[in-house]
Amino acid sequence: MTDIFATPISTSAPSSIFPWEAGEVSVPANTSNASPLQTKSFYSNMLVGDQTTPVWTYPYCLWNSTSNYYGLSVFLGLESDRVFASGTPPQYFYSPIGIQEVVLSSSDFVSPPAFSLQKTSKFAATVRFSSKSVDNSYFECPLVQGMGFVTGIYHNSIPMLNSSVGFASVVGQQSPRGGINKYKITLHNNRVWFLYIALPRGKSVSLALKDSNTIWFSNSVDGAVLQLCSTTDYTGAFFDNAAGCYSTDASISATVNSNICSYALKHNVAGNSNTGESLIFALPHHIPSLDSNTASKATGVTFPSTKGTVKAYSTKVLTMNETLPTSLGFEPYTSLGKSPNYTNNALAAISAAAKKEAVGDVVNDSNVDSMYTSGKILAKYAYVLYVCNDILKDTSLVNTLLPKLKTAIERFTSNSQKYPLYYDTSFKGIVSSAKEDADYGNSHYNDHHFHWGYHIQAIAITSYVDKKNNGTWINSVKDWVTTLIRDVANPSSGDDYFPVSRSFDFYNGHSWAKGLYPSSDGKDEESSSEDYNFAYSMKLWAKVSDDYSMEQRANLILAIMKRSINSYFLYTDDNTVEPKSFIPNKVSGILFDNKIDHTTYFGQQTQYIHGIHMLPITPCSSYIRSPTFVEQEWNQKLNGVINSVADGWKGILMLNVALFDPDTAYKFFSSSSFSNNFLDNGMSLTWALAYCAGVGASS
Repeated sequence: MTDIFATPISTSAPSSIFPWEAGEVSVPANTSNASPLQTKSFYSNMLVGDQTTPVWTYPYCLWNSTSNYYGLSVFLGLESDRVFASGTPPQYFYSPIGIQEVVLSSSDFVSPPAFSLQKTSKFAATVRFSSKSVDNSYFECPLVQGMGFVTGIYHNSIPMLNSSVGFASVVGQQSPRGGINKYKITLHNNRVWFLYIALPRGKSVSLALKDSNTIWFSNSVDGAVLQLCSTTDYTGAFFDNAAGCYSTDASISATVNSNICSYALKHNVAGNSNTGESLIFALPHHIPSLDSNTASKATGVTFPSTKGTVKAYSTKVLTMNETLPTSLGFEPYTSLGKSPNYTNNALAAISAAAKKEAVGDVVNDSNVDSMYTSGKILAKYAYVLYVCNDILKDTSLVNTLLPKLKTAIERFTSNSQKYPLYYDTSFKGIVSSAKEDADYGNSHYNDHHFHWGYHIQAIAITSYVDKKNNGTWINSVKDWVTTLIRDVANPSSGDDYFPVSRSFDFYNGHSWAKGLYPSSDGKDEESSSEDYNFAYSMKLWAKVSDDYSMEQRANLILAIMKRSINSYFLYTDDNTVEPKSFIPNKVSGILFDNKIDHTTYFGQQTQYIHGIHMLPITPCSSYIRSPTFVEQEWNQKLNGVINSVADGWKGILMLNVALFDPDTAYKFFSSSSFSNNFLDNGMSLTWALAYCAGVGASS
């Protein structure tokens, strides 16, 4: 079977309508951009600012330390370290940062070493620390998502370990295999770390506790490999059996058989171990989908994280199976098991709304200075067009709206909008010419999947209707859409113009929204719904453009997000992944690597915090947001505030009700007292009524 990630969407240069110029953010002088650079991967903090902000591989927190001690600082937070806000439920919780439990360093470093990223990929980056006083003296640390050990490979450099917590003792242990020395390191906070040292044949090194903050090594050994791991409930056999083998990179592959996708996160490894395997930590959303072979390799080693308990597996590859949402398409969808109920009354109400909205001025309405806002407006009109064509079958309305919508879209596909897009030759991607403080940070790669998703969705629906009416308009916009998808969701390193999967993180199971900005708590995302909206939009485009592999990739991403979002973002009462005291919040708010904060970047109103995880309500919404969750969220958090909401958030919250109670939602939108003030700028009454009826509302 064919690997759906094997072939690039395209290998051609981006369209000439996009000017080529250096972006607002410069690539660090110590990093090569010969290949496209990741802007949203876990290690992106090491590409911005002073390159000292932490990154998270799960469960380890790591950073380039330039104060107190020099090198790679390591911290592993436990549940007892967590800080919760006061209040019930707490607004946020996080683990502390900046605690140098162990620092991989070198006694050659008499001043901060030169720091650089030597190799980068979607899942990994290798960082190098080089002495400024000793020629060719350096060590490298491959940072790979889910890696079991923190590893340093030393070259012409005398190793040294430091700790700001302090070393209480370092004691030699029985070697797990020839060529590997093992030590138990106890810190002053009673935490235990194990150090494994793999040496080339015939080489030796000794170490000693120089003082409470320093473990001194006797000499340099070119090619010496130091591996660190921590434990609270030590299961020695599993760490011992994996010692000597370490991850250097990772990749994804996937095949589809009918509606089942088998996908694998495979680690490239170096070195040798007793089992021939290394350790990989799996996140909670991985575990239910692991195949039987991978599941059998569980070690019992666990650690807490912001995403719940991570579990170590003795393997080089996590293989998982997902059932794909192949039946999800353009038409209204519900997981309630109800059938469409387009009664005469419903059709009359939908038609009345469409006759007003289809004649709207989409060309001028969408002529705004934001790719995000314009995309929402275009998608709103596209759904009106869909309803006119497929549900009302009103040729007159289709003929009225379709040409206007094409014209509005063509402003963007010709790159003649207020802030045209350009190809950033620094990080290699498509960005807005709006400056840093405009359009939600698009120029710094913030929220790209949110922004592009709306535009792709609008064009996919418009192309779908146009094709059903024997049009070929899709051919004139295909290159532009393809370029945006490559920017966000390029499947292959064979595309030299864009990084692999800029936004979606196949390890974490969702996208990250934050772009090229330092963030002390790591990457973050505040809208789970606009995340899956991009994947759904890509699926629609793939369907209308007949791209099988792209559609299956979109299906896989949606299937993964169904698990991850309902583990980390949306909380049913029985959620056991996140802290019990936090579950009554019902939604995460902003999810960071290191923190969950029940808020938004634009305010703390309840409707904001919950609504940003709803919009837009599309056929995909019910696939992700279960009726059980939506009803619990409504009863516990929203029913008490809905009467005080009088703007567009009201419409979003009420259409969300259709995911568990279509009748109530339909009554709201069909009421004679309904006000258009309740419609968000990306929402139409036509679609709201059509969706409610399409998922079985009585009318």
